[in-house]
Amino acid sequence: MQLNTPTLRLAYLTSSLVRKLRLLERQEMACCGVPVSQAMVLQALHKAGGSLRMGDVATLLGVVQSTATRLVEPLVEQECVRREPAPEDGRVVMIALTPKGLRWAEDALASSLRWSEDVLGRISEARRPEVLEALEALVEAVDDCCSGDTSCNESAMTCAPVLPGA
Repeated sequence: MQLNTPTLRLAYLTSSLVRKLRLLERQEMACCGVPVSQAMVLQALHKAGGSLRMGDVATLLGVVQSTATRLVEPLVEQECVRREPAPEDGRVVMIALTPKGLRWAEDALASSLRWSEDVLGRISEARRPEVLEALEALVEAVDDCCSGDTSCNESAMTCAPVLPGA
């Protein structure tokens, strides 16, 4: 395979981006004390107006319900969210932000916005729309490839590229 093919470039670039975002996640945990995955739960609840069904949390995060439950449990223990029965069906579990959780969600959003502003500030204003459109297209393509409705090879969906020097 040639080293300059679009497929290989994408593999190297995504490997590099994933590695850097993982490093950022470790820094965020040291700074704020909450893993990015849990901050995403808080942000999803905040965006939804403060509460969601557990199944909707799982769907928004792109995980199975048992994983969403494991992400929510430490937030319940830290009194950032509470579980409650859905008003229309007591068998359905709702997750709701507490006042503490709302503060944490707002802090996480502010941190995310500062980081995003810093990143965008390193891209020329003229290129920002192009970069954002390309990123949106990439996210859509990944979502499409990773949905259960495609004929993607299962091993291709579960194995991220690991490339030297990425």
